Formats: sequence, C-alpha cells, structure tokens
Amino acid sequence: MAELVYRQLLEDIREGEFHPGERIKEASIAKRLGISRTPVREAIRRLQSEGRVTIEPQRGAVVAELDRMEISELYLLRQQLEGIAARFAAQHASDMEIEQMEVILDRVHGEDADIRTLNQVNWDLHHAIFYAAKNRYLLKAFNAISDDLALLRGARYIPEGRPEELYREHKAIVDAIRARDPDRAEKAAKDHIESSYRIHLNIAFKPDPL
Repeated sequence: MAELVYRQLLEDIREGEFHPGERIKEASIAKRLGISRTPVREAIRRLQSEGRVTIEPQRGAVVAELDRMEISELYLLRQQLEGIAARFAAQHASDMEIEQMEVILDRVHGEDADIRTLNQVNWDLHHAIFYAAKNRYLLKAFNAISDDLALLRGARYIPEGRPEELYREHKAIVDAIRARDPDRAEKAAKDHIESSYRIHLNIAFKPDPL
C-alpha cells in the first residue's frame, strides 16, 4: 500500500497537483485514497529520502524546492543528456518514430492550446526523442530528471510568447532528426534547453509583486 501511495504522490508532484513549497497533509491524502495514515507516512518518508519532500517545523511534509545552484546543476546535466538523445535519435530513430514526433508537434501548431496541453506535448515529444535514441539508460535518466524538474517553482508555467518559440525550437530538433544530421540535432536540442533554462530561472526567482 505504501508503494501505491508513493507512486500516487510522485505523480501528483509531477503533474503539478502539489507545487514546490506546498504542504502535503497526511490526513487529506489518507481520506482521498480511503486508507489509513500509516502507508501515507511511509510514502512521505520515502519521498523525503529522495529529496522530493522536506519536513519543516510547524508545517510537516512540504514539497521540496530547488535552489539556484540545484537548478543550474540540473539543467547543465539535462542539456548534455538532451543533446546526446537527439544525436542518437538522428542516427537510430525509425521513420515511424520520426513521424510520431511530427504528429506530436502538430497537436499544438496553429492551435490556441491550453497550458496543460502544451506541457503534455512538451513531455511527450522529449520522451519520444529519448525513446528513439535506443538507449535504455538515457531513458532512465530522462525520467529521473523529469521528476526533479517538477520541484522547480513555476516549472509548468509557460509565459506569453513562449509557445511559438517552443514550437520553433522543437521543430528544429525534429527536422534535424528527420535529416539524419546528428550534429545539427544535438545543437538544436542543447539550444532549446539553454533557452528553457533562462526562462525557468527567471520564473523561479522573479520577485513577488509588492
């Protein structure tokens, strides 16, 4: 049961149901899932050991927040992994896998998609590229980083004008993969992550309005 609760809480954090800095109430979780608080407490302890939850005085379990150094380290690693994945995908992706990437892109091109759809398409496309890279360890690394990115404040927020930029950046990656050009695919992927890093850093540490 604790394993099921752990997976549910991890999914809630990943999907933005719980935001960084938000309190996780044992009693509320237990009531929602129709279980006792014991497996909830065990799941929270596991999340704490992984650094996804912190225990604060007077508040209890709180979703962890990444600091500036952690964000920098995470994005530096992500940039390298995304570049490698795009390079490998340009070398190993099947025609069908590339067509699927283009289908994913077409889901938002020319549409006034909502933020949830844009975030889902973004995740689907990156997952498709890592899958097409044909390297199981890269895929594991991508999944781990995706969970950590959920701890970034405003991780799922997309500022005005960014959807158009995202489409162009993603299309550049897919076009390079379609052209079987590993160098161009790697560069396009790294450029995309560099752009995302600057935007997310600004969002995460933007001063609150007075």
